[in-house]
Amino acid sequence: MSLPRILLLALLAAVVAGCTLSENEQDRTAGVVVKDVIEQEYVGDYGTVWDSLHPRHQRLVTRKEYEDCRRTIDVKGTIESVLILDVRDQPLTVYGLPRRTPSKAVRVRVTTDEGAYTATYHVVRVGDRWRWVLSDRAARGFARGPCPA
Repeated sequence: MSLPRILLLALLAAVVAGCTLSENEQDRTAGVVVKDVIEQEYVGDYGTVWDSLHPRHQRLVTRKEYEDCRRTIDVKGTIESVLILDVRDQPLTVYGLPRRTPSKAVRVRVTTDEGAYTATYHVVRVGDRWRWVLSDRAARGFARGPCPA
């Protein structure tokens, strides 16, 4: 095989590896954002959680309203671990965002001293950062008032 062909194959392999690495890095960072949000919720750091909320959802609820609301909702147990089970691309339709917004669906297993649960959370790319989004029900609730029932 000629040197130009070897170089071309090496270049193609590097490009393919770079694309895969890039996608995996996006998945990894999306998962870290969700993990951080869950951990911050469990320790009551609601202001920091709000800071990483999608800007369109921040328009539905102020930082103070979010903090006050979250303080009235007791999370069960002390967090022991958050395990990222899966991260995948998933178009998202949720109140306050354009229909079929590109997102990462992050499925997690949360273990506390009182039990465990599995849930899926969504993050959306805003500029160079991932921002979490409210569920459709929560977004509609905050649009109606300071704390959804």
